Amino acid sequence: MSVEIWGFIHILLFVFWLGADVGVFTSAVLAKNPKLSFETRANLLRLGLIIDCFPRACFALIFPVGLHLADGLGLYPVTGALYVFGWALAVFWLTIVFVAFANEGKPIAHRLNTIQFGLEAALGLLFTVVGLNSLATGAPISDTWFAVKILLFGLAFWAAMAIDLCFRPFFAPFMEIGQHGSTPEREEAVSRAINNTLVAVMTLYIIIAIIAFLGKVKPGF
Repeated sequence: MSVEIWGFIHILLFVFWLGADVGVFTSAVLAKNPKLSFETRANLLRLGLIIDCFPRACFALIFPVGLHLADGLGLYPVTGALYVFGWALAVFWLTIVFVAFANEGKPIAHRLNTIQFGLEAALGLLFTVVGLNSLATGAPISDTWFAVKILLFGLAFWAAMAIDLCFRPFFAPFMEIGQHGSTPEREEAVSRAINNTLVAVMTLYIIIAIIAFLGKVKPGF
C-alpha cells in the first residue's frame, strides 16, 4: 500500500485509541456515582470494559503500521525481519486482548492480563531506551523530532500501565458495595481510585497529543 494509505490508517488508530479511551473513562466516572443503583453502575462498568478493547487493539496495531509509515516516508530503513517482528507482536497482543475479554473473570483472563502488563513494561523500556539513545548519539534514529516521538511512545506504555495500576483498587470496594451495600468508606475508596486513574489518563492524552503533533508538524529541532 502507498504511504498515504498507511498514514490514513495511522490517523484512524490514533482517533479510535483516544476516542474510545474517553468512552472507557467516562463509563468509569459515571460508575462511581453513588446516586445510581448498583446494577446501573455495574452495567456502566461492563460497557467500559467492552469499549476498552478498541484502544487496546489500536495500541497493539500502531507499532507495525508505524513501521510501514516510517519506511514509506524514508525516516527509517525497516528490514523484513523488523516487519515480521512488528506484525507478529501485534497479532500476539491482539490475541491476548480479545481472549482475555472473552474470558473476563476467569483465571486465564488474569494470566493474560499479567502477560500483557509485562509486555507493555518491556516495550515501554525498549522504546524509551531507543529514543534516549537516538537523542544522545543520533542512532538508530537521526531526526531529533522522530527520536522524541519514539521516546514519548515508550512513555505511553508506562502511562497505560499506570492507568491499570491506578484502576485496580476500584474493584474490591465496588464489589463490596454490590454485596454489602454502600458506605462512605467504600464510596471514598471507589472515588479515590477513579480520581487517581484520571491523572494517569490525562498524562496519556498529553503524550498522545504531543506524539500526533510531532508526526504531523515534524519540527526541525
